[in-house]
Amino acid sequence: MKTLIAALCLFLVASPLALALAPSRGTRRPASSIGSGWAATSNDNNNHQPQQRQPDDESLASSRRTFVSGCLSSLALLQTAVHGQAQAVRAVGGSEIDCRAAGNCLEKGELDGALGWYWGAKDRCEATDPTCGAGGKQLTVDETTGQLVGKPVPNGVDANRITHIALVRVDIGREESSVLKIGLYGNDAPASVEQFLDFLSETGFATRSTSSNALGELTAPVAFGRGGAATWIDPGTSIEFGVPSQSISFAKSKGRAKVLDSFVPQPRPSANLVENDAIVKEHDSAGLLSVPKKGLGYGGTGFESDDECFERTFLITDAAAPALNPTRRVIGQVLDGKSMAFLERLSNLPTKRGIRGVIPGQTDGPPLPKVVVRDVAVATVVNKPTDASSSSS
Repeated sequence: MKTLIAALCLFLVASPLALALAPSRGTRRPASSIGSGWAATSNDNNNHQPQQRQPDDESLASSRRTFVSGCLSSLALLQTAVHGQAQAVRAVGGSEIDCRAAGNCLEKGELDGALGWYWGAKDRCEATDPTCGAGGKQLTVDETTGQLVGKPVPNGVDANRITHIALVRVDIGREESSVLKIGLYGNDAPASVEQFLDFLSETGFATRSTSSNALGELTAPVAFGRGGAATWIDPGTSIEFGVPSQSISFAKSKGRAKVLDSFVPQPRPSANLVENDAIVKEHDSAGLLSVPKKGLGYGGTGFESDDECFERTFLITDAAAPALNPTRRVIGQVLDGKSMAFLERLSNLPTKRGIRGVIPGQTDGPPLPKVVVRDVAVATVVNKPTDASSSSS
């Protein structure tokens, strides 16, 4: 910008000089007049013309000095303004803030406020800040510790129903890592929990024989600890996990950079295997672990290939999601506040929205940073007998 203004000043300074040197229309200046104080008499076709007074060197130099001084002053003011703008906070959407406070953004036609967009608003937080949520909303932070605060741990389920505890370490990029502590309702949904435990185990979940056949085809169980990742985020609502590609995970486990042509992935299991599992509770809060009612492998659109059918194996809610009740089953929950805080961080990561990002409300998608599973550990819970049962024995 400063370069543009300087060039404009130079052009405007040179323009009066060019105009002074150029003869007026219909006037021919004698060659001898140039350089003689610029006082010239035009004499075309022997017709006498009145003598025109031209500016002398001193007056022209004074005009140039005045003009250049004005340009330099304007340039200094512009530099100050640009510097101040660089230091200023983002523009404030006054009408947007007012309608949010009044709760009538939609009636006022303020789509930014109604849809939760924060384009240019000063309350938009920095995306690289771990406490910055989806859409630029600042997440709740403990004033004492400065740590992220998650939603309350789910309640309403008897602790004695939890039969297994899973610890899943998740890495966000290369510098951020934490653990999700999850409890499973093995007594209420035994078939679904059994599938899930196989998926978490080192051996993995298999729906077909894992040995090579006479045709030389190779296959292996799908295991969350090998190639598991966060695969889809609905900001502030839920985050889904799975294995994006069985063939890629198998190749990496064998130290190969290229997918093997002879590899055959595990297909979806039969939906009949889990149809008798009970519905423990609805998706009425944050921190609930949910799987498809048909079983693992049915969490996507249904059109995925066998290689990608476990890409969205299970999800964890970050808010009440009653729309999931018809198609999904809750089989577990997050167990502690630290895990809930990490869940809040995960479910508010920025997403890859592509062209859908220009459509209002379309904020879900794969996580923008790489979110992978580093390690998984599972333990069986031994419930202690109550006082009544121990006294009766």
